[in-house]
Amino acid sequence: MAEKRTDAETDDGQPELAAVALPEQKQFFKIPARFGHVPVAEEPMGYDPEKRFEQHYPRIELPFQLVDTVETAAKRRYTKDELFPNGLNRLFFGDCLHVMRMLPSECIDLIYIDPPFFSGRNYNIIFGDKNEVRSFTDIWEGGMPGYLIWLNARLYEMKRLLKPTGSIYVHLDGHAVHYMKIEMDKLFGYDNFVNEIIWERTTGRKAGSRFGRVHDSLLFYSCGRGMTWNPPSVPQTEETVRGHDLMRDKDGTLYRVSDLSGAGPGPSRRFGGKEISPPSGRHWQYDQKEIDRLMAADHIFFSRGGLPRLRTPLDELPGVAVRDIWTDIEPVNAGAEERIGYPTQKPEALLERIIRTSSNKGDVVADLFGGGGVLAAVAQRLGRRWICCDISRVAVALTADRIARILAPNLKEAKKAAKVKKGEGLFTEIVHDAPLTSVEDAKKKAVEASPLTMTGYSVEHWGIYEINRLTRLPDEAFREFVVKCYGARKWTGSDPNIHGVKQNELLWVGGPKETDVITAADVKAFAQTVMKSRKPEERQAVMIAWGIDPKARAYAEQVMALGQQKPIQFIRLKLWPMQGEEFKSHVTRRHPKYREQFFSFILPPDVPRIGVTRLGPRKYKFDVSEARSMNTGGKIVNVQWDFDFRDGIFSASQGYQLCRTEKKGKGEHGFEGLLVVEYEFEEVEPGTEVTIACRVQDDLGGEGTKLMKVRVE
Repeated sequence: MAEKRTDAETDDGQPELAAVALPEQKQFFKIPARFGHVPVAEEPMGYDPEKRFEQHYPRIELPFQLVDTVETAAKRRYTKDELFPNGLNRLFFGDCLHVMRMLPSECIDLIYIDPPFFSGRNYNIIFGDKNEVRSFTDIWEGGMPGYLIWLNARLYEMKRLLKPTGSIYVHLDGHAVHYMKIEMDKLFGYDNFVNEIIWERTTGRKAGSRFGRVHDSLLFYSCGRGMTWNPPSVPQTEETVRGHDLMRDKDGTLYRVSDLSGAGPGPSRRFGGKEISPPSGRHWQYDQKEIDRLMAADHIFFSRGGLPRLRTPLDELPGVAVRDIWTDIEPVNAGAEERIGYPTQKPEALLERIIRTSSNKGDVVADLFGGGGVLAAVAQRLGRRWICCDISRVAVALTADRIARILAPNLKEAKKAAKVKKGEGLFTEIVHDAPLTSVEDAKKKAVEASPLTMTGYSVEHWGIYEINRLTRLPDEAFREFVVKCYGARKWTGSDPNIHGVKQNELLWVGGPKETDVITAADVKAFAQTVMKSRKPEERQAVMIAWGIDPKARAYAEQVMALGQQKPIQFIRLKLWPMQGEEFKSHVTRRHPKYREQFFSFILPPDVPRIGVTRLGPRKYKFDVSEARSMNTGGKIVNVQWDFDFRDGIFSASQGYQLCRTEKKGKGEHGFEGLLVVEYEFEEVEPGTEVTIACRVQDDLGGEGTKLMKVRVE
């Protein structure tokens, strides 16, 4: 179901895509046209044969902004391709529907998603970003049909991304799982349904007027024949050993006890120097050599009746095949080391079973509703390539932190060793106002020192772009970024004053620095170029930069006024600031809601200082109350703390990954960052100087980091 692009453009200049048809009826859907007296739809809800799901969610193509790359010393890279242009695993911040539309077809082996449940509007607000809130608002419009269309549009893209041998697991609860089963039968094919897996996510059973809801469901589909399948098994337990006697020795080891004899007469055997005949009409199942081995291993004992019997430790028995009801995977409890702190966090054991079962080493696995990055973390450990995406900047930060810990596994030991040096280390030169680049450079040095042959990762943004990084781009890279945002293509002509072209429009882009504004001289030079290269009726031009000199606007008005007097010199010239409404409206015009959801330029929060108050021996209070969002309408929604920031790796201290308070009241629901925290340096020797790192996130996607040193007393 590959999706190929054409060179044609629509009336509004967007590239026109060849229609991607769903598989034919006989290939993917065999439920009869009528189920009793009820007609059955042949296509998933919201699907249009010509426009697919773009009638609900039009395509909007924007570039990815590469925010960070993290590698180990081994710099192990897979072959660069269209999916992995840098050879690294990819972590995306953006709406997964539009991110997926930018990726090539048939490139992923396994997808697991844990999308928002249809359980309640506020239940799905996990991180509190405005991007997350806006997206989840769409889910609820139109009730259950709206939810199904919202999820179908994304599952349609996932089907396109999966290889013919791929698989998908969709994690839901009882509110919508049966509705989605019908929709997925249409999308993936009734014959490709593999299992509905029941996972007992909690053992709590409150008394009430109904049976306790303790499970989630996972819908498991393949894309066709030849799917990857590594049969999972679990160790034998007292419950699984059925039809046999059990015994426990004085050390507590549990054994399965069984007879050594089978049906039919047989010769006698020697057991520990005694020759013993089998019971009447039976024979020994093992030859003498195997019996001698079992005797030496103390696996044979004698019953009270004097007959030998076989006892086998449960851990030596073959594993039991996993069935479709999973009761052996515990939820993430309050004391778990992997706990991050949000209510719907899934355990790593759950994802490990899925990844081991439905993929092999080197395969590509993906989670497009990434949350705290559990799939990415497990895939990283198991040697799979991975793609992870989330619409929340907080979730992306948590995932990046989690992967960094895996890439530098000796970080904790290195920190302990560094404590006795009392202040010596990588960050002795960093002062209170350390720039973000210093933190990033130091982190890379630390990760690069790791000897692991593990693939690193990149962090990329789609639709929400960091100004401070854009301003550091080379001129050509910055102009290419703006041209792609405009929906134009790069100018291939010789005139250096033209940077892009879109139908009859010519595009000029200023430099990356915020001081690179459009001047009157720029307008004059560009206008002359346009008049030389275009007929009067085709002289449409756009100039885009961070700012516009007032004299430039005045000059542009004079040029257009002159064209009215002398039509031969007519030119239509538009001057747009990068952060202006004209540019944003042009980019997001295909859907009214896109103006609120996509295409914004953001700044990191300002964290002037970290206040410190000593509360007692080794115990301190840390305060970032002066932190504020630098983005219009933004607010701080989360604060992360690393109370022993060494070797350049930000790895939030346990319990300090999500520092926030929840707002609940009439008409409001969300989070506010917890700006004051307390911490006790239990393992730090008095007199040791430690580096504290504070990472602050606002609800519009901005993130800033602040460092300081504290001498623990």
